Amino acid sequence: GNLEDMPQEAQQVIVNMTFNMGAPRLSKFLKFIKAIHDEDWQTASVEMLDSRWAKQVGDRAIRLSDRIKAIS
Repeated sequence: GNLEDMPQEAQQVIVNMTFNMGAPRLSKFLKFIKAIHDEDWQTASVEMLDSRWAKQVGDRAIRLSDRIKAIS
């Protein structure tokens, strides 16, 4: 689905990630994107942390991942 159709919390996290790393880099998070489209928030949160981005931004990735996990 489109960003506008997602829960507000998911929209905010995705926008945050896009500003942080840029859309081209975020577009490579294929398993995360699939999980978001499937509304599988648990998998999406795990996929966020399984990345070089998560290691680079540390606590920020954990906070954003927790927000996605809480949607379910």
